[in-house]
Amino acid sequence: MARKANPRPLPRRAPLVWTAPTGLDDHAINAVSCPSVSLCVAVDDHGDVLTSEEPFAGAGHWQASDVDGSRALTALSCPSASVCVAVDSQGNAVTTLDPSGGASAWTVARIDTSITEPSPYGGGPDLLRGVSCPSASFCVAVDSVGNALSSGNPTSGQGAWSIAHADNSSDYGCGSGGLTCQAPLMGIACPSVTLCAGVDFTGNILQSPSPAQTTPWASQPAEGGGPQSLWSVSCPSTAFCTTVDGRSSNVFSWDPAAGIKPEAHRLPVDAFGIWCRSVSLCLASGEAAGGIAELVGSTNAATRSPTWAVTAFGDVNAVSCPTATTCLAADNQGQVIEGVTTASLSSTLRRQALGGHIPKLGPLVHAGGYTVHFTSPLAGQLSVKWQVGGAVVATASRRFAAPQTRSIRLRLTAGGRALVRGATRIALSAVASYATSTGTVSAQRTLVRAR
Repeated sequence: MARKANPRPLPRRAPLVWTAPTGLDDHAINAVSCPSVSLCVAVDDHGDVLTSEEPFAGAGHWQASDVDGSRALTALSCPSASVCVAVDSQGNAVTTLDPSGGASAWTVARIDTSITEPSPYGGGPDLLRGVSCPSASFCVAVDSVGNALSSGNPTSGQGAWSIAHADNSSDYGCGSGGLTCQAPLMGIACPSVTLCAGVDFTGNILQSPSPAQTTPWASQPAEGGGPQSLWSVSCPSTAFCTTVDGRSSNVFSWDPAAGIKPEAHRLPVDAFGIWCRSVSLCLASGEAAGGIAELVGSTNAATRSPTWAVTAFGDVNAVSCPTATTCLAADNQGQVIEGVTTASLSSTLRRQALGGHIPKLGPLVHAGGYTVHFTSPLAGQLSVKWQVGGAVVATASRRFAAPQTRSIRLRLTAGGRALVRGATRIALSAVASYATSTGTVSAQRTLVRAR
């Protein structure tokens, strides 16, 4: 996928605005998991774990630890602030009970004993491509030869994991037979301990109400089968799962309780990864025409006619949203990008930048303005303007380098002072805007003040 994306204005209906990327690592970050706003953990393709207890505060608040040599860490799940489970390209689970404890707090254990080499698409028999932990005491991982590995005590080493063949699908067009044609499993999502969904390289969706079972999982082609892979899967609840199919530009969604009955919808780009916080916040990473990498988002992915808006961010490999309004993305350049929902930012602007105890006209003229206290959710530029008709009454602007609370002074202009001084009652048209690297969010209010 392309490494660069051209900046453009915030698209209509874009669910989030984002900061400029912050460099953390010299290697691609493959996965990120944020169990809360006070802990995010990421893993890269060179055995490193990156952690932060202030993940939205900039690069200086992250620490890196080499926990797995030079092996690529491929997936990560942190079901709580005290348990994280990662998997790598050589059949290992890399686990901790203290994610911020540095390299010594992590343990590497070989959990995948598969030795059968699949067709060339697989990448090796012990390549673990996904892990999902719906609780701190249960995890399921999947590998490149159709196995599901499960554990009821995932941080207790090799003996705590069991392996079972979950996928009987074959690589499309493979001329051999058996496991040498095994379609690699590409991802897994477990919204509960009694439901897991997986996807494979031949376009099949798999599902199990008992992920530790030793028999193959139920399987259904997403759309008629064929050579197209399903690249990742996300199930934010037991009632909604979704996946994407790469070059065919489709997103598929289904209700697991109704079985595997996926509905296909077109995306504006080819998508190779999808992450949903809920049915009202989904993000997918892909590639538009001309090789430009993009991030697309939707606030209505579960509806019959979902809408997806494109934001020009490239090479996103992972997204985790610790709250309903904040997300952290990580990319192929070792960078993280902080985001907040446009709806929450608009509400914050209206409530803080345009609210508060605004003085009456007399005290306002006497003070020469009004002080606003604003808590920024991420780095950006706040601007506030009061107007009457076309006349500017007061303005203010301040840069926020990170999430922080700062005061800004709305100063009356010379014309505004004269206008307010001579009025007994005035209706001010107030506009506040917050600009980030991907666009600007605005809010408006009419402020009626009397003398």
